[in-house]
Amino acid sequence: MKIYKQKGASVLEFTITIPVLLMFLILVSEVGILFYTLGTLSKTTQGAARYMSEVKAEFATRKPIAESLLKYGNVSNTAPPLLPGGDTKVLSVITDTGTHVSVVVSYQHDLIMGPVLGAFTSLSTLGSVSFGNTFNMRASSIMRFAQ
Repeated sequence: MKIYKQKGASVLEFTITIPVLLMFLILVSEVGILFYTLGTLSKTTQGAARYMSEVKAEFATRKPIAESLLKYGNVSNTAPPLLPGGDTKVLSVITDTGTHVSVVVSYQHDLIMGPVLGAFTSLSTLGSVSFGNTFNMRASSIMRFAQ
């Protein structure tokens, strides 16, 4: 076969492979963001549980401060939230179980490629699997009261 008949083959191959490579790159970025968000959520949950476990007698007065630690990473509500939309999307439950304090935090993460990923999984599985636009994360920590 002569070379002049294959002039457009490399352009055609490039147009076929570039969407797959871009989707893979975005998917790897999405997984990295998910791991970062889960790590941040886990660390703030542990910090709030540690703060709440210091003094059992002041449980009611320390609870709003611990919720501020979960959302903003500090005791004042003036800083920007640690996670995107963290001031409204971070839902926390802090309970006194007698000898321990339990902190459970949930966060709804919006996916970058949510609608596209949902359409792609629905198309590739013929509608049997649907993938939403959000990913729900949850972290919990239990610590014993110090006093």
